[in-house]
Amino acid sequence: METGFIKTHPAVQLFFFISVLAVTMTIMHPVIIGISFISAFAYMIYTGKTKAMINNIRFALPTSLLVIIVNPLISHNGVTTLVYLPDGNPLTLESFFFGIAAAVMLSCIIKWFYTVNRVFTSDKIICIFGNFMPKISLLISMTLNFAEKFRIQFRRVQAVQSTLGCDTKKGRMTDRLKNTIKIFSIMIQWAMENSVDTADSMQSRGYGLKKRTNYSVYRIYPKDMYFLILVIVCDIVIAAAVYTNALDYSYYPYFSVGEHSIMTVMGYISFIILCTIPLTIDIMEDRKWRSIRSKI
Repeated sequence: METGFIKTHPAVQLFFFISVLAVTMTIMHPVIIGISFISAFAYMIYTGKTKAMINNIRFALPTSLLVIIVNPLISHNGVTTLVYLPDGNPLTLESFFFGIAAAVMLSCIIKWFYTVNRVFTSDKIICIFGNFMPKISLLISMTLNFAEKFRIQFRRVQAVQSTLGCDTKKGRMTDRLKNTIKIFSIMIQWAMENSVDTADSMQSRGYGLKKRTNYSVYRIYPKDMYFLILVIVCDIVIAAAVYTNALDYSYYPYFSVGEHSIMTVMGYISFIILCTIPLTIDIMEDRKWRSIRSKI
C-alpha cells in the first residue's frame, strides 16, 4: 500500500514540484543547489528505488561531467587564469566553478523530474487539469503513459530479436545499425496498432460524453492544507530573501557569495524545509504505521 507523500492531494504535489524546480533552476547559489541535490538524492535513497537511482546516476553523471568539461572551453570569462588554450583563449577558474554549479543544477533537475514521474501519475494530471483543459490533460497523460509502455515494449522486442540473431549490441556497426532500424520499424507498427486499440477502447467507454467521471477521486484533507500552507510560507521567505539580495552570488568575473545575514539563514532553512517535505511526510507515515503494527 502506498503511503506518505505519494498519497497527498495532487494539487499539493504540483505546487511543491513547481516551487522546488523554480528555485533550483533560477537560483544557482551554491548552497541552494547543494540543498536541492542532497534532498533529492536522500529522498531517492529513502524510497528504496535502487535500480532507478543507479540508472539516474548513469545518465546524470556523464552529462554533468560533459558540462563541467565543455563550459570552460567555450566560456572564457573570469579573472583567475589557469592556463591558455592553443587558440589563445584563457581557461579560467571561474568558468570551472560555473560549470560545476550548472552540472549540479542539471543533476538536481533530473532527480526531481524522476520524483515527478514517480509521484505525479497520469490520473492525477487528469484530476487537476481535466475540468478546464480536458483534451490537453488527456494528451499529456496518454503521452506519459505511452512513453513508459514504449520503453518496456522496446526492450521486449530487442530481447526477442537478439535471440533470432538481430543483436544491436554485438557485431559490426553496420549490422547493429540495420538491426536497430528493424526494431524501430517493428515498434512503429506496434505503436500504430496500439493507437487504434486505444481509440476503440476510448470510444467503447464513452469518451467525449458530457458527464465525466475520474478513475481516482482525490479529496483535500486537513493535513494536505497544512503542507500546502508550509510550501507557500517557504516560498514567501525564499522570495523575500531573493528580493533583499540575501541570496546574492556571482560566478563572473570572480566567484563570490554575498554576506550572510539573518535573512540569508532564513532562506537556507526555508529551502531545506521545502525540499525535505516529501521525505518528512514519508518518515512520519512510516513511524505511524510501525507504531500501529507494534500495538497489534
